[in-house]
Amino acid sequence: MLTQQQIDTFKKRLLKEKAKTEGYMENREEVYDEGELSHYDNHPADGGEELFLRERDQALTELDEEFLSDVDKALLAIENGTYGKCEVCGEDIELDRLEIIPETTLCIEHAREQEENKHLTDQERPVEEDVLNPSETAARKQLDGTDDPGQSTDAFSQVEDFGSSDTIADSEGNHDPTRD
Repeated sequence: MLTQQQIDTFKKRLLKEKAKTEGYMENREEVYDEGELSHYDNHPADGGEELFLRERDQALTELDEEFLSDVDKALLAIENGTYGKCEVCGEDIELDRLEIIPETTLCIEHAREQEENKHLTDQERPVEEDVLNPSETAARKQLDGTDDPGQSTDAFSQVEDFGSSDTIADSEGNHDPTRD
């Protein structure tokens, strides 16, 4: 059982961590636009670096939002008088655990169970799979996106119908009939 002084100390720590994390999130909101109208003259690595930085910041923001949610949950438990007790079994959470992870609302056993269940249900698959259905997106579609089976199977074949830079030597058999 926690004393009121310990609860007040944890509350101060949680509020401090919340303010610090919110500050990080505000400072992370950066604009990655170089101000150019065209990226034609840029090296592809420039675009790759920009994409990496955006994805990194997005991942960090998601982690911070999850952390803030846990902090808010712990602060609510303090207000309700249930801080320091496991929300699943109601047993006291070890003081050592609270000192390391003050935002926790689970004892070590239930935290492990929750983590194991998370890994079983979340098989680390791409998020695109949640919205993409291969039977709907690829069925009856040609590679160029058309539904007509009589059309060419890809966009290059359609463009090639208007002409190409192929020479006679590039044709089937690699035989130039003018040299016979």
